[in-house]
Amino acid sequence: MTGRRRGKVELATARSIQEIGELPRGLGGLAEAALTLAKTLDEGAGLATAAVARELRATLVKLAEGTGDDGGDDPFREFAAELAMPAQVGDAEKW
Repeated sequence: MTGRRRGKVELATARSIQEIGELPRGLGGLAEAALTLAKTLDEGAGLATAAVARELRATLVKLAEGTGDDGGDDPFREFAAELAMPAQVGDAEKW
C-alpha cells in the first residue's frame, strides 16, 4: 500500500500546528479537525470551499490561542449559566 501524498494546504496546516507547539490538553481533536479541513480543501471542496476555508482559519486561530481561559467576561458562558439556573417567580416580567 502506498502512502497518500498530502496537498499544499494540508502540509501548510501541519506546519502551522507544529509551529504552535505542544497543544493544551483536550485540543488534539481540534488539530485533527484542522487537518481534515485542510485535506478537504486540497481535494476540492466545491461550492463549500469558502466555508471550509473559514472554518479552517477559525480552527487554527483557536489552536494558536490554546485554551484561552483567562477568566474574563464571556457573554456566552454567562448566557449558558443563566439557562442552567431555575427560573424565579417574576422573571417573566423581564421579557
